[in-house]
Amino acid sequence: MFELRDVDIVEVPGEKFCITFSPSDKNVNINGSVHGGVLYLLCDEAIGRYVTAMGRKGAAADANIHYYRPGKPGEPLFATVSDRKVGKKLGIFLVELTNGEGKLLADALFTVAFAE
Repeated sequence: MFELRDVDIVEVPGEKFCITFSPSDKNVNINGSVHGGVLYLLCDEAIGRYVTAMGRKGAAADANIHYYRPGKPGEPLFATVSDRKVGKKLGIFLVELTNGEGKLLADALFTVAFAE
């Protein structure tokens, strides 16, 4: 079982909006790889921070995640956000989750409903 209080997310400067997290042994599933819920949590946290950095308030109205490779405990993970479409009431964003080698572990498409 993983503990959310162990999550330490740090923003990484660069051209694209990116946050990073290094999962521990507490963040693994029964197979010993990083739990899919932890990967989703990182993507969701990236969206929340990105929307806030845009100067907007909002919440995810819909999300769809695809897993490609397992994450490993102790291996840094990077969640990079890019816009697909941003309007007045809704925004659509893609999060790409990679490991330290730049390999794609998952990607998630989020629809965010902006608060007025």
